[in-house]
Amino acid sequence: MNISIKSIILLLFYIINISNSVLDETNGLDGVLLCQANCNSDDRLFGPIKPPDTRTHPWKVAQFPSTTTAFCKLGCQYFFSYYSNNNTCINQCKYQYRYQATTGYSDSAELAKLECLDGCNIALSICQAGYYCVNGNMTVCPAGKYRESVSDLSLITLEKVHTCINCPYGRYRALDKGRSANDCSKCPVGKYANVTGSVKESDCQRCPAGKFADEEGSRYCKCITTE
Repeated sequence: MNISIKSIILLLFYIINISNSVLDETNGLDGVLLCQANCNSDDRLFGPIKPPDTRTHPWKVAQFPSTTTAFCKLGCQYFFSYYSNNNTCINQCKYQYRYQATTGYSDSAELAKLECLDGCNIALSICQAGYYCVNGNMTVCPAGKYRESVSDLSLITLEKVHTCINCPYGRYRALDKGRSANDCSKCPVGKYANVTGSVKESDCQRCPAGKFADEEGSRYCKCITTE
């Protein structure tokens, strides 16, 4: 399986166009761009991995490291666009760059597959806003919680993708997939919420007699004065 320059150009064109359409609809554009940028980095989160030389086959076609990161970027694309589970992303990469035993080992296809798998693993590390990623899966943040998109690939930032954050005091969220604290609705005037992670408006409590919450999103009620 030889990969031509024309095929690479078409693949890059596909990635760019899908990034501007499908990813906008799934709120995954920020994540995929960060993932694809890491594919180009000398300090990748994963890879590049050289295929094991399991057969008598000289490296005459494929160059390692690869001269293009398009296959790694396609792995990012698969994860954020269609396969929000690392196992399905991995399986798609393996299927895309499969080769038949009857045609012999292809170093080009093997290298493309491993690059694609790197993209899946980089994407999983970044995760997608409104989800949390752990144990190879991207799972929706439930009601009452949210998770923002990551802005960098520092260790501290990447550790935050494993959990969702409770909606703050004075707020609630009835829907899943919250992407920021602003996605959590504020308790109305006259009510408050002194707990985090509220999931419905009825979790906002009425202020007791003699006190009042004069702002939306209050954590406490203020004493009513005669001044």
